[in-house]
Amino acid sequence: MEFLSIIGLVVAIVMLIVLAMRGWSILLVAPMLSILIILTSSMDLVGTLTGTFMAGFGGFATRFFLIFLLGSLFGKLMGDSGAAATIAHGILRIIGERSKIKVLFVLAAITGILTYGGISVFIAVFAIMPIARPLCRETDVPWPLFAGAVGFGMATFSMSMLPGTPQINNVIPTSYLGTTLTAAPAIGIVASIVTIAVALWWPNREIKVYDKKGLGYEETKGTLANQVIEDKYNPQTNPPLLLSLAPSIVLLLALNVFKLNIILGLLLGVIASIVFLYKYNNNLFSSMNEGVLNSAMPLVNTCSVVGFGTVVGSTVGFKMLVDSLLNIPGPPLISFVIGTNIIAAITGSASGGLGIAMETLVPRYIGLLNPEVMHRLGSIASSGLDAMPHNGAVVTTLVVLGLTHKVAYKPIFFTCVVAPIVALVVAVIMALIMY
Repeated sequence: MEFLSIIGLVVAIVMLIVLAMRGWSILLVAPMLSILIILTSSMDLVGTLTGTFMAGFGGFATRFFLIFLLGSLFGKLMGDSGAAATIAHGILRIIGERSKIKVLFVLAAITGILTYGGISVFIAVFAIMPIARPLCRETDVPWPLFAGAVGFGMATFSMSMLPGTPQINNVIPTSYLGTTLTAAPAIGIVASIVTIAVALWWPNREIKVYDKKGLGYEETKGTLANQVIEDKYNPQTNPPLLLSLAPSIVLLLALNVFKLNIILGLLLGVIASIVFLYKYNNNLFSSMNEGVLNSAMPLVNTCSVVGFGTVVGSTVGFKMLVDSLLNIPGPPLISFVIGTNIIAAITGSASGGLGIAMETLVPRYIGLLNPEVMHRLGSIASSGLDAMPHNGAVVTTLVVLGLTHKVAYKPIFFTCVVAPIVALVVAVIMALIMY
């Protein structure tokens, strides 16, 4: 029976990936494949769906509903007021040459700064998207490539590699290992550099592929006319740059200087958007209504895939797979990072996978490995295979950007899976040499 549970688990995850890539809605696929897992694990169907699945679904909604709502509202107000277009225009002026790779690099850098500044990975895409649209439109950057850039900016180096990042993946190990957020800084910095190098090399190569096919922004051919952004940015009607930046500055100060809760910080950001940009928004009530409604689908889709992951984690097959990771042959350091990566892949969650890895693997390796090395490598390992198609942040990003797995998962895979794994290999080699 345990073997059948493992088979059902593997088949369900593979089917979820295949169906998502074929354009099936995660909202449908996640509960449907949860049923397959439940049946092959001989679990109570109704009890598990209404209990375990909905506990994961509802638990995520409880923790993130207000964050999704306020994040979406903030992004909508920034977009409709013209503030986002003003910021995009200012970025273009700084960049000078309208290079596609420069635009992607700048957008990824801004996203990374937001994430390192304390903005949740689930919210960073709401904040950057209104700025990215006009930038990508003006420079004819294929929109799917932006999905890879934003994923790279918010879910790799700034989430788990750079010393001091406040993201949950850098916090979890501290409670198990007694380390600090700056554990093994040299390894984290080198891993960040490697990730950035790989994640920038691939889009530069992929842009040439799109150009050869004559594909650009939203798969339109050729370079878009300059007046497209001018329709969005008009110095006579749009807010000035400093005023446009004010709400974002308020948000970052609230989170990083005054150390406010993320919900309070976002609320202040929304209030600042309303107050500072009031006269530039022609229909404030409509913008707020749409902003609130825009948060619903990303939240519900993500809740559904989290519910699926909760069911996966409750099966006997999953427990057997986790136990088997303790017997991976080879040096302890290598088996530790492989185990962490595999758990993150199965659960489709960097934080969830890392939490389980810390709970199950740390007792086995704590006497064999340096705690600081375990902290940094565990955190880095959790941000590799976690970004599979059933990852919650991946689902949220694609829904917010209006893209499908079929169109946009490839850029995410290379920047959020391949690049961190290459960095992890380098980090492991460093650790073996230095410690």
